[in-house]
Amino acid sequence: MVSTIHTLDKELIDIQNQLYHLSHFVNRDTIGNIDAVKEELTKKEYELKKKLVLDVHPYPIRTGKRKKNKDKNYVYYTTTCPWLDNDPRVHTEKSLIDKLYSYYYGDDNNSFSFKSVFDKALDEKIRTEGIKDKTIRDIKMSYRTFISDELGHKDIRTITPSELKEYQLNLVKEKKLKKKRYYKFKGIFNLVFNYATDPEHRILEYSPVSSNNRPYIRQCEQTITNPEDKAFTLDEIAMIREYVWNRINNSKYDVNGYAILFSSYTGVRQGEIPSLRWEDIKDTYIHIHSQQNDFYDDNKQKVYYYNDSTKNEKGISKGGRKFPITREIKHILDELKKKQEELGINSEWVFCKENGEWTTTIAYSEALRRVCKGDKSRGKEGLGLKLCNNHAFRIALNSYVLIPMGYNAVERATLLGHTPEVNMKFYTFDKQSDDDRMMDIANDFDDFYAENGLKSMGTGGYMFTPYFYTKEKSPKHA
Repeated sequence: MVSTIHTLDKELIDIQNQLYHLSHFVNRDTIGNIDAVKEELTKKEYELKKKLVLDVHPYPIRTGKRKKNKDKNYVYYTTTCPWLDNDPRVHTEKSLIDKLYSYYYGDDNNSFSFKSVFDKALDEKIRTEGIKDKTIRDIKMSYRTFISDELGHKDIRTITPSELKEYQLNLVKEKKLKKKRYYKFKGIFNLVFNYATDPEHRILEYSPVSSNNRPYIRQCEQTITNPEDKAFTLDEIAMIREYVWNRINNSKYDVNGYAILFSSYTGVRQGEIPSLRWEDIKDTYIHIHSQQNDFYDDNKQKVYYYNDSTKNEKGISKGGRKFPITREIKHILDELKKKQEELGINSEWVFCKENGEWTTTIAYSEALRRVCKGDKSRGKEGLGLKLCNNHAFRIALNSYVLIPMGYNAVERATLLGHTPEVNMKFYTFDKQSDDDRMMDIANDFDDFYAENGLKSMGTGGYMFTPYFYTKEKSPKHA
């Protein structure tokens, strides 16, 4: 049944496209007997709609007679429609089929609108790719942010490449998009028109979306962000730790305060904090192998769930990673455990609320934001820092601690839970000044030359004396 409906639906779209093309693009002089062609296509369109309706509508179509103007009878068509207060009565069977078709398959007059095709494309992406709930929310948010009502109601079969180019350029300028946000917007165009041109749907023969992004990227807001601008400085981390310890010592139980301190020493991801269990705390290391994720249920309520893999494992558990327990980390965990025992809190979660339930990513991020920025609604001042996200701990640990300790990119990536390429590109920066760095390089050159036969030529310069051998006496032929 489903495959039959799907086949008929594709045939119907083809016919509707032909009718649309005849009405809008074909000159009467270029094709003979155009009215006859349109009439034949219209008849086929009606027959296909009728087949689609009768395949899903469980009630028979009935006819009846009713007097009009006291002396004339007219025939009407009706059927049982439980979703209406009264069964419809219309003059022609075609009108009734159109009403039923609109109910079961949507408003056919609007089925080719940008918004309608977007909804179908997103639904297919969800069904066939199993994308995460957060990704679905991001796509819907991008649509609401970047697509105007005028474009949303426009028939995609009438949209030209030049229209889309003009829309992109105006949007980039008006909203002052940065490069990352531009690609989020462009993703909506690609989603809609890739669906429309897919051979399975065949709404369009080709996509009007240009693959050339350079004209619009040039118009984007150019922000040059240095990697070190995304990390807390060592002084800022010291301020955060002092502030949080004071808050912990003056409160009954501050679980997110302990979590902030823990993150500042371990560089764990935000989602890896709530899912940490006490059984993951070993004698010499912490086993980080899970994260907390969320989705929205049918009542639009956020639901948190346990994911037994980390972000870089992409849904397939590979055993996670290990992070050593230092004296500072041990002190934080011991203090937290002692506090929980004093309050009678017995929970499997390391960072749990007073009722034993795990804390949440949003509660943690809000706590960190209030420490860094303050909370005006509660009249509380924070530290007045520019950054307030957990990621700033990860970058700082990598470049301010692990690099000076002499760990290479592979070792750093292993501790933080990503690839060496990601570590070098997004987490690593040189904290030396240019003067210090150039002096270090110059010293390296001097040391190399001195160790490899560099001799002084007085005050005039240097002369490198290489070692030459004749072919007969060279080491290779000795």
